[in-house]
Order: sequence, then C-alpha cells, then structure tokens
Amino acid sequence: MHNMLRLPEATLVNKPVSKTTFYRHLDVNARLKARFVEDIDRILWLAKLAPSTLHVEDGKTVHEITVFHVTLKCEDVPDDVFLTIDKQMPRHILFVLQFEERYRLLLNYKEWIDESKGTFRIIRSFRTTWTDCEALQLTIEGANLDQVYESFAGQISGFGTTNAADTKRIIELQQQLAQKQQTVEVLQKKVRAEKQFNRQMQLNAEARNLKRELEMLQREIDKIKHTINNNQTF
Repeated sequence: MHNMLRLPEATLVNKPVSKTTFYRHLDVNARLKARFVEDIDRILWLAKLAPSTLHVEDGKTVHEITVFHVTLKCEDVPDDVFLTIDKQMPRHILFVLQFEERYRLLLNYKEWIDESKGTFRIIRSFRTTWTDCEALQLTIEGANLDQVYESFAGQISGFGTTNAADTKRIIELQQQLAQKQQTVEVLQKKVRAEKQFNRQMQLNAEARNLKRELEMLQREIDKIKHTINNNQTF
C-alpha cells in the first residue's frame, strides 16, 4: 500500500520520519509546531528520486526529488505546514497526502534563491483533487531530473507542461487574469453605486475593455496548452 504511486522499486525508501525531526531542523514557530502535532498523524519518507535510483541524468537545478507520504488527521491542513518544509529542505519535494482512504498530490513549484544555502522561493502550489488510491496517478517522464520535476508540475497542475518556461508563463498569465478579473468586479460595483449616467457609461466602457483583455489572456493560455497537447500527440 505504501507504493500507491507505483514508483520503481529502486526508488523506494519507506522510512518513517518523526515529526520532531522537522521541529529540530527547520525554523518552526509554536503555531506551526502545533499544526504538526494536531493535523499530521505520521510522515513516511516514501521514495528518493535521483540519478542513482531512476537511471536518469542529474538536472541543472533539480538533483533529488524526495517523496513524502503524509497521513493527515484532518482534511484541510494549512498550506504553511508544507510550505515551511519545502522552503527550508535543500531538495525538491513531492507530497502524497492521505486523509482516511482518500489521497491527493501536492507539489510546491519552486526555484532556488540560493542553492549554496539550500533556500527556495515557492512560485505556486499545485495539488490534485482528492481521490482513491487506485485513481492516484503520476507518470515519471524525462531524461533528467529537471524534466521529471517539470513533468510532475505539468501533471499535478493540469497544465500539461513539460518545461519551466511554459509553466511559468501560464502562472504569469493566470495571475494577470485574476488581477484584471478583480478590477472588473470593482468597476461593476462602482457602476451599480454610481448615480450619474455619464459616469456609469465611462465605468462600463472601462469594464468592457478589461473583459476584452481577459479574453486575450485566456486565449494565450489556451494556445500554450493546445501547442503542448499537439506536441505530445506526435
């Protein structure tokens, strides 16, 4: 049951990790320590994905992917528990989260701030929906660990991306979409509150322009995904 992702046998570690290990070696405050105690049941070091275990080349930025199987006491554990681990551990991490008989994958997509100090910047957290063990899927693809990690990000995010440039571009476009959508909503509230007809017309025109920009951004995202799908077809 431990090998729910059906990873290659050579990668499996299956070693329990005490929660106190994270207290001692990571910068964890009292509130986060309480989250470890109250929300997490146990942590298993499930697998080590590395050139020596996967028979792939080392990456330029990814040298090892640690897979943790984390059994939860409650379904909605605050993100900062896993972000703290990811920011401070000097390797890339994939979390397999389990609550009762349901599973989800969590990958905090990140890049180095200072590789010599082992510090990262989290760009975006990707997670799958909760599912049963049989439906949990992740395919190892790529000739080196950079490509394996990017493939994981593409699968878990649903982007389908296989390289950092496409993944980061979609993230950037989605952020722009969210910001402009928020601005549209603010403008629409102003229109409803505005009593002067001319001002209403002006605000509506601004909202229409922003909606056109939203459509353009969405088309660009769809175009990237379409290109990826076509490349994967052949």
